[in-house]
Amino acid sequence: MKQVRQLTSTAAAIILAGTLLVSCKKFLSPEAVSSFDTEYVFNNIPNARKALLGAYGSMTGDYGYGIRISQYWAYDTDEMQRGTNPPTTDEGQLLAKYLSIPGNLNITNPFNQMFQGVERANLCIYNIPKMELYQSGSAAQQAQLKRMYGEALVLRAQFLYELCRNFGDVPVQWQPSQYEANLYKSRTSRDTIYDHLIADLAVAQKMMPWRTEVGSIGDPVDQRFTKGAAKALRAKIALTRGGYQLPVTGGQLVRPANYQDYYKIAHDECAEIIANPAQHTLLSSYKSLFKDYLLAHNTNDPAGEFMMVASMAFGTNADSKLGIQNGTRVNGTGGLSVAVLPSYFYMFDSTDVRRDITCVPYEIIFDTIKQGHALNAIHDGKFRREWVSNPGYVFSAGSASTSERPATNNSLQNMQLSWPLIRFADVLLWYAETENELNGAPTTDAIKAVSQINLRGHGGAYRETAPVIPATKEGFFKFLVKERMLEFGNEGVRKYDLLRWGLLGTAVTEARARMNAWATATATSHPQFAALSYMEDGPLYARDATRLPTYLYFVNRPARSSVDEVPAFLNSFYKPSDAVNAPTGQTRVNWWLGGSTQLTFTNAFAMGFTAGKTELMPIPQTQRDVNPNLTQNAGY
Repeated sequence: MKQVRQLTSTAAAIILAGTLLVSCKKFLSPEAVSSFDTEYVFNNIPNARKALLGAYGSMTGDYGYGIRISQYWAYDTDEMQRGTNPPTTDEGQLLAKYLSIPGNLNITNPFNQMFQGVERANLCIYNIPKMELYQSGSAAQQAQLKRMYGEALVLRAQFLYELCRNFGDVPVQWQPSQYEANLYKSRTSRDTIYDHLIADLAVAQKMMPWRTEVGSIGDPVDQRFTKGAAKALRAKIALTRGGYQLPVTGGQLVRPANYQDYYKIAHDECAEIIANPAQHTLLSSYKSLFKDYLLAHNTNDPAGEFMMVASMAFGTNADSKLGIQNGTRVNGTGGLSVAVLPSYFYMFDSTDVRRDITCVPYEIIFDTIKQGHALNAIHDGKFRREWVSNPGYVFSAGSASTSERPATNNSLQNMQLSWPLIRFADVLLWYAETENELNGAPTTDAIKAVSQINLRGHGGAYRETAPVIPATKEGFFKFLVKERMLEFGNEGVRKYDLLRWGLLGTAVTEARARMNAWATATATSHPQFAALSYMEDGPLYARDATRLPTYLYFVNRPARSSVDEVPAFLNSFYKPSDAVNAPTGQTRVNWWLGGSTQLTFTNAFAMGFTAGKTELMPIPQTQRDVNPNLTQNAGY
């Protein structure tokens, strides 16, 4: 493609990009190289590493996983939506609500950046095995270069996977542009691409060390990919390949007749990862996973649960709006771009600790005081800025409270927060899903895998009756559909799960019906929700809205020293509390009264979704303008 070639056809462009990847213990910190040609770049290990880091860099920034792909492409779903009002000119909201057009820059620029990443990875894949040190270097040198070769294969797979799952068939080349006779390629079947990537990742994992073996080859501990990432990504792509997809010509979603072959690939990869608990397992605390690691700028958690992350780097070209546009509002600044659906909030039972990590019904004022929100103003919590540390940030002018919280102003646009791509929790639930599908019913191992996730989600011990995990294939699948929803809220997972299961349209329809029921409620007439058809429902006491509160009361001034531990609301989300006057020291919130505000919230949800069309996004018009061989997806 012409535009991709202009961006990345020389090794010099790779090296220049690599010099920007100076991160907080995320990558190596390469010195600038004032160079030149491919032969020079791939002449020694340090320069080859810089070229590889240039490929990593294509995951970052506003047009990578720093906000556009992670927080624009993945919505709206039955868990959250982007924005609460019908969009007019906001291209980000138009995209999230399935109202996009081929000229939307929130599609075009990430699309180009993903292909830039493919080109950068291709340069490494092509050149690293040709290096003299690859065959004749010391054992450590050969191991480092083989790891880099494997990483480049993983990077290319990630970029092409992202493109295929959003656009369907895309043009592809498997070597650098400089060696291609024709850059104006037509679209290649995504199935062909997926099969190629599945084969690539089988090779890549043999070249790469497990995460605890990195030091043995002389590499530092950082956030580059290891064997576990290659295996997990292979499982993820195999499940997508074996799932439902929309043909680029539109119509009905289809699934390959041999889908179980791909489930078997995913199953075996997951089984091998699970069999190596010293490499990857669950961190014991769900809250700690985000508060003490992701938001503390360190995804090298001791359990290795973060298996694959898009690690953000310092510098304007590696910007990350995570925690800036989304998450909580602090001191009147930022956040609030992603809204939790009321129907999602009430899928959690009252003792599920994941609810209060994922869903935040408050904002922070004066640095520490929690101001409660109504049910139609709950926002995503996994990127809440009041948890950001190492360093942390204040969001008002003035002096920082400690050396760990540098002062800044309200124009801060980058907290360098990384984006999780695959967690070990994924692996457990994928394994359970494949066991159920391949055996026709959940096995003991499948139930055990799901139980680990659910138990951790309840803090390691049940305060209510433990869930009964169904023993039938259909019942277990519906339980798993719900469990993945609760586990991965706002991690960019839900839309693509629903797509590969062929359930996105059903989920949108039934979520909208539930919110319409809420929107027409009054203080004296709450609805009872209709049963869900595609997944196990939430707890019974949360499905009868006559038993839920109309009002809630937030504490006016919690103790400053323990703001994180003091809840915004003291009364239950699951029991009526309808006193007209707020208790002393508390302020009343109209939790859910129905009416025009709630109707607006409902009307905004996935308003442009059209089955048989919007499961795929449009091919960017700029690419079609320069490449006459590119066709458009149906309906655009």
